[in-house]
Amino acid sequence: MDERAVNELRRLAGLDAELSERASAVRELDDRVAALRERAEAIDTFLSAYPDEEPRRRRELEDAHEELTHRQEELAAAKRRLAAAQSDDERIHAEHEVARAVDHIAVAETRIERARSAHDELERDAAGLPRELNELEAGARTVPDVPPLGSSLVEWASRAHAELFVAAGQIDVQREQVIREANELASMLLGEPTYGATVAQALARVEGLTSAHTRKQ
Repeated sequence: MDERAVNELRRLAGLDAELSERASAVRELDDRVAALRERAEAIDTFLSAYPDEEPRRRRELEDAHEELTHRQEELAAAKRRLAAAQSDDERIHAEHEVARAVDHIAVAETRIERARSAHDELERDAAGLPRELNELEAGARTVPDVPPLGSSLVEWASRAHAELFVAAGQIDVQREQVIREANELASMLLGEPTYGATVAQALARVEGLTSAHTRKQ
């Protein structure tokens, strides 16, 4: 067994492992960039819609209060009719009106709570999301091996992804060359093709054969 060739195969295996780690690191960076971009886009969408959304939710709350006032007036009128009822039929009819009015008030109060909750949530987001955006920008500045952050986090993320995509592709090309060289070398040493095997697999087969030869000697 050609020891120099075996050592070269070991070198290729080490190089392949190094390239694999570099590829994983680049893709992890790309995942970080993608997460930053996704959240930044969501915040930008919210802030763009806020000027129209806030008046709409405020009107919903105002309408809910107006409806409650109307239902309370209905209840008061029903109670007056109940107090003025002179016959059993009039009293029963008025009691039904009072019950319906009470139900309507409960529905109106629930509507107010939903509208108030929706408006409060909007206002909390409007106050908090700009701070979160600043935090995202600070996080973007810590991502290595990418362009510096400009005025737009989303645009930065697009540029960063493009550069990381190219970097990952270049590493993949280098790994493909290493794998090809390793399989050619292993095939020569073994006297049979190993194409399709990883570098580690090719090396394991060669070292297995080397060990077998050593035991026989």
